[in-house]
Amino acid sequence: MLKKGFLIGAMAVATLMGGMRSVAMAEMSDQEMRLLALEEKQNANAELLEIMKRFTWKGDLRLRYQGETREQPNNVESDRDRYRLRFRVGADIHMLKDLDIGFRLNTAGLAERDSGNQTFDGGFTHRAFDLDQAFFRYTPSVAGWNTTWQGGKFDPPFMRSEVVFDSDITVEGISEQFSKKFGNTQLDANFGQFVYDEINSGDGSDDIFILGYQGVVTQKTDLGKFKFAVAYYDVANAEDPLSTFSGTTGFNTNSEIKMLDFMAEWSEKVMGQELKVFGEYEQNVGKIDSADRTSGDLNSAWQVGAKYGKSGKKFGDYDLKVIYRVVQANSVLDTISDSDFHGSNSNGRGFEAGGSLGLAKGVQLAITYFNTQEERGNKDEREILQTDLKFKF
Repeated sequence: MLKKGFLIGAMAVATLMGGMRSVAMAEMSDQEMRLLALEEKQNANAELLEIMKRFTWKGDLRLRYQGETREQPNNVESDRDRYRLRFRVGADIHMLKDLDIGFRLNTAGLAERDSGNQTFDGGFTHRAFDLDQAFFRYTPSVAGWNTTWQGGKFDPPFMRSEVVFDSDITVEGISEQFSKKFGNTQLDANFGQFVYDEINSGDGSDDIFILGYQGVVTQKTDLGKFKFAVAYYDVANAEDPLSTFSGTTGFNTNSEIKMLDFMAEWSEKVMGQELKVFGEYEQNVGKIDSADRTSGDLNSAWQVGAKYGKSGKKFGDYDLKVIYRVVQANSVLDTISDSDFHGSNSNGRGFEAGGSLGLAKGVQLAITYFNTQEERGNKDEREILQTDLKFKF
């Protein structure tokens, strides 16, 4: 009874208040009514503007011509011309102090993990446009350390090259990063726990995870800036014979993939432009099944290279680069490594060279050339020329 009486009383009060508002509005002049409507509209617009201020939009469009030549045993040659497009758009959304939400859409199809390219063919059919990133980023300061905590689908949180991670790869899971400066020295510690494949076969197979651990030291000196990184990437449960893991070019499901990666970099201004020299050595320290050995362990990869100049963000900006790389058959997880080098396969060695030129603010022309061959085994020589017109906003 008390509850029923309370509801009746509340309804009566609401009715009374509504009636009073109606009477008040009836007594207002037309001019006052218009001013009230304008004020309400301005308040709504102000709220919408406040929401939009939280969004930082970003994206890019890339048009590419790619010419490919391949020569295999018995001098069998094949040529291919590809005209391709990649479009990405996303935003960072500021939610609270130190807390952002990010997302990005990409022209990569559902089955793609290391490329956003769509090749022009198929008679003008529509192109896929799928979720490429969706994550939270929390950046508090903890005991004097700058920290970054992420979860969802996002870029790998490591100092990295395409020996281990293709530039289009976005991992899925969580990560933790810690950074602190001590004078001219900066220390970084990066950790990641990523789900590569969920096994649902009902036969006791284990899910496949990639666990990453990395330490980075950056030192500024009178001779330039030096940067050193050591990382360990454990592809956990990849050797499980019951899993559905397809492995990579050199592996079957009885081999482990545990990558120990060393990186070094030096940079300095030379003739007004930055010169960067870098090197990397990676070795799979996991157990390699005897069936995966053809001659020796074949479990290492390395590269050396240099880059000069600045990537074109405005007219006249330019850069040049050259890299020599060796990737042995049992060294890396090549389903996530460089998709352009030697046809996205391990067991390759060769050069990458190229450069870019800024044509206008946000507009860039880039050319990249790959010349690779088999590291061991039958003849397989490949040349790829990529010419890109890029628009960044």
